[in-house]
Amino acid sequence: MPDHQLDREHEEREEEKEQKEPLPLVIEILPGQSGVGLIDIFQPGAYERKTLRELCEEILQKEDWSIEEKEILENINKQLDGGILLSRGKTVDNTAVEYANIEETEAGERYFYVPVRAIKPQEGGT
Repeated sequence: MPDHQLDREHEEREEEKEQKEPLPLVIEILPGQSGVGLIDIFQPGAYERKTLRELCEEILQKEDWSIEEKEILENINKQLDGGILLSRGKTVDNTAVEYANIEETEAGERYFYVPVRAIKPQEGGT
């Protein structure tokens, strides 16, 4: 068997292992076009059976935010008044992992990252 075929098979096994490896989930909810959002972390086992919408609702119902985070929460709620949550251009009705990218901290720890936007449709226009 050629070496490059063995390398490819090894890579495929490593990718399979990565997909099965339980990783923490980081969700960031951003109001409108803002670059700063609310971030919450879910440990493996706490998010797998929930939709991204359910996880976002859990985040938005929390009350232990800092003053700055409360301002962001207020902006998110303003956007959601007549608006929707979107991730990667889609509604958030599937499991969070379906929207996730695998990211890595500077220390080499891997996690799932899902950005979610609270978007209110533009009013007016012609």
